[in-house]
Amino acid sequence: MIPNIALVGFMGCGKTSVGRCLAARTGYDFVDTDDLVAEKAGKPVAEIFAAEGEGAFRVMEREVLQGLVGRKRMILSTGGGLILEPVNREALRRMGIVAWLDADPDLLFERASRSGRRPLLQTDTPKESFHQLLESRIAIYSDTSDFRVDSTALDHTQTAEAILESLGRHPRRFAFDETPA
Repeated sequence: MIPNIALVGFMGCGKTSVGRCLAARTGYDFVDTDDLVAEKAGKPVAEIFAAEGEGAFRVMEREVLQGLVGRKRMILSTGGGLILEPVNREALRRMGIVAWLDADPDLLFERASRSGRRPLLQTDTPKESFHQLLESRIAIYSDTSDFRVDSTALDHTQTAEAILESLGRHPRRFAFDETPA
């Protein structure tokens, strides 16, 4: 039986949509850390950033993640910056397999820009800020993850299938039961 799957990657890579596809395919619960933080705070992530700052958001994010340690049969979609704290990276590794969703940087920016709810893009130069943040996180995503899936030419369902195929090739060789519990 496969452990939890945690999806990491930069904004716009499709963690939430792909996570929902994986949950439907596997029968595992879908959990989104951004949703849990918003629920805990009683306001959307963008409002947390605006009112309390990124530091307060990261504290709530860490607390939410720690509360999930020990949970089973979960597809976890993480916020793009959750991996910045070493304690979070260690928690993800303890929870299960970590899959890095990646795509062409210009495609990631286009996807992330579709929504006005990306607090880290609320700058005078959003594209420049985006690329600087992405560059600063690539090595961390790589070091944290068990494998990388490039979703540039894939839709959400195809990306979910690519993750499942990667699990089958993983050194620990995981497979899902055909009948979800």
